Amino acid sequence: MNPPGPVATEGLARRATLAGLATALVALVGSWHVSLWSDEVATISAASRDLGALGQLLDHIDAVHGTYYALMHAWVAVFGASPFSVRLPSALAVGAAAAGVHLLAGRLAGRSTAVLVSVVLAVLPRVTWAGIEARPFAVSLALGVWLTVLLHGSLERPRLRRDLAYGALLALAVAVNLYLALLPLAHLATVLVLRRGRTAALRLLGSSALGALLVSPILVVGLGQAGQLGSADRGLVALVRNVVVNQWFLGETPTATTASGGSLEAGGAAWKVAAIALAALCWVLVAVAVAAAARRRGPATPTPLVAWALPWLVVPTVALVAASVLSPSAYNPRYLTFCAPGVALLVGAALRTLDRRLGYAVLAAVVVLAAPVYASQRTTTAKSGADLALVAEHLDGRTSPGDGVYFASRDGDDAEILRSSRTVSLGYPGPFQGLVDVTLLEDPATGGTLFGTSVPLADAGDRLADVDVLWVVRRQDRPEQAAHDDALLEDAGLTPGEAWDGPQLQVVRFERR
Repeated sequence: MNPPGPVATEGLARRATLAGLATALVALVGSWHVSLWSDEVATISAASRDLGALGQLLDHIDAVHGTYYALMHAWVAVFGASPFSVRLPSALAVGAAAAGVHLLAGRLAGRSTAVLVSVVLAVLPRVTWAGIEARPFAVSLALGVWLTVLLHGSLERPRLRRDLAYGALLALAVAVNLYLALLPLAHLATVLVLRRGRTAALRLLGSSALGALLVSPILVVGLGQAGQLGSADRGLVALVRNVVVNQWFLGETPTATTASGGSLEAGGAAWKVAAIALAALCWVLVAVAVAAAARRRGPATPTPLVAWALPWLVVPTVALVAASVLSPSAYNPRYLTFCAPGVALLVGAALRTLDRRLGYAVLAAVVVLAAPVYASQRTTTAKSGADLALVAEHLDGRTSPGDGVYFASRDGDDAEILRSSRTVSLGYPGPFQGLVDVTLLEDPATGGTLFGTSVPLADAGDRLADVDVLWVVRRQDRPEQAAHDDALLEDAGLTPGEAWDGPQLQVVRFERR
C-alpha cells in the first residue's frame, strides 16, 4: 500500500453506514451467551423501576450514571430487560461509533484508509467488549466519535450553530461518562497541532465552556457522591499493564481475578497470549503511523489523520493516569473506551503506508490475534468470572413457590447489608418467582438502593421457621462465613443437602429435618 493521494469522498456516507452495521453485528454476536455481572445487574435494577424511584436512587448514589439509566429506562420499558435486550443498545452504539470513525477517516485520508480503520475498530477488543456491556461505555464511545466528527466539520466550515451543537453534545457526553470532559483537551491539541489559528481555538474553548455549563448540575451532584468513580488501588506494574494491554487489547476477561489486577498472570489461556501479541503489533503500527506522518510533513505538522488520532489516544489517557498518581482509585481502563478510535485510526494509517500485500497480511494478523480475545469475551463467564446465568440455569425447575432463598452478604454481617448475591435474582428473576427471601429488609426500588437491603441471617429466625426448603446462594471464597451461616441454619432445624459449585457462587439446598 502506498501513501494516500487526494481524498475522495463520493459515497462515503453509504460506506460509513455499512461499516457501522457490520461493526454492530460483530459486537452483538454471542452476547446472549454471556452471564450478566453485578454492574450490568445494577443497570437492570435502576432502569426497571419507575422514574420516581429512579430519582430517589440517584439522589444518593450513581448520579454520574443517571443519564444512561434514564435512557435505559425508556429502552427497557419497550424491549424488556433480558441480557440480549439490555446489551443491544451498546452494540448499536458501537455501530454508530464505527460509522462516525469511517466517515472521519474517509474525509481525512480517503476510502482505502477508512476501510482499514473500520476493520481494525470492528475487532479491537475494547470495542467488541463495550458492545456487549450493558453500561454507558459504548454510548460514550459513540458520543465521543460524533463530537469529533462535529468538530472536524466546524473547523472546515465554521458556523455558530455547529459551535452550539458541539457544546450541547459535549454536555450529553459528559452526562453519560464524566471522563469525556477530557476529550476537548485532545481536540484543543489537534487544533493547535494543525495550526488552525487563535480564532478556532477560542471557538472550541467557548463551545466547551457552554457544555460544562449545561452539564454542571449533574457534575455537582455526581461528584458529591462518594465512591462513584474509579476502581481498586493498583500498583505501578498493574497500571502499566492496564494502559499498554488491557485498555485497548483485552477488555474484561473470563477470570475472576480481573478486579485485583491478576488477569494476565493466572493460567495460560490463548486469549492472554493473543492480547499481549496484539498489543505489541498495534503499538508498533502506531509508531509507524506517527513516524510516517513526521517524515511527510515534519514533526510539528503531522498529517491530518495522525493530528486527530494521536491526541485522542494520548491526552485523556495521560490525564487520567496522572490523576491516578494522586488518587489511585481514579483509573479504570473501561472509562477510556471513548479513546479507542485513536488506536484504530493510527493502526489503519500505518497499514496504508505499507506495501499492499504486506499491509493486508498485517491486517490479517491483527484480526487473527484479536480472535481469541473476542471468543473469550463471549464465553458464559466472560465478565470477570461472573456466573449468575449458571446459577439461574441450575435452579431453573428445581425451586418451588413457598421455598425460601438466602442471598449471602458479599461484605460482612452489618446490621443492614447492601451487597449480596441477590444480584442473581435481579438479573435472572425466573427461578426465584414465588420464593421467600428470608433476609430481605427492603427491595431495591423501595429502599432506593441498587440491590436491595438485607438483614443478617441471625435476624431472620421468623422467616426461616416458615420454610421447609431453603436455597442458599453464596460466594465460594467465604468459607468462614459459610460455616457460620450453616451453623445458624442447622440450629433453625435445616439440614444441608445437594450442593452446586460454579466458578464464583455456590448453591446449597437446605431442608427441614
